[in-house]
Amino acid sequence: MNEIAWRWAWLNMNVELQVGRQVSEMFGHYRQSQGENERGGQLFVDPAHPGGIVLCHASAPHPADRAGRTWLELNSDRCRTEIESANREGLRLVGYWHTHPQTVPHISGTDIASFARFARQYARDLPHPLAVIVGTSPSTKGIKAWIFREGRYQEAVYIASVSRS
Repeated sequence: MNEIAWRWAWLNMNVELQVGRQVSEMFGHYRQSQGENERGGQLFVDPAHPGGIVLCHASAPHPADRAGRTWLELNSDRCRTEIESANREGLRLVGYWHTHPQTVPHISGTDIASFARFARQYARDLPHPLAVIVGTSPSTKGIKAWIFREGRYQEAVYIASVSRS
């Protein structure tokens, strides 16, 4: 079972997303340091998870991705391979994550355009894309999530950390 690190919610939609500890650790491991390029990967949930919607896998950055300090393009071949592999394991694509050089990240016009391209490319797999941006702050304010729904991005509310047993 995937241990839960924290939860996000979209209160106006009555939707909660639990974040697995492995995903949380992936985000922390790849935080962008001063002068480094952005990096990121894809996000997957297990729709059969008995505990609800759990973000249980985040793919790692890949050397074939193209990036600069304030932009990222995931390699489409690696994305398709990861989706196929995850689907064989019963996981489903929900979006992608990337880093920002900001302490507390904000979704930018560049991010919205990038996520829109990603969503169009994987429209069959991804009806309402999830965007996670990892800032430089190690606090919970340093990671934000948005969902694209009804023509706009809606930011999630951080609910709570889940203590380790």
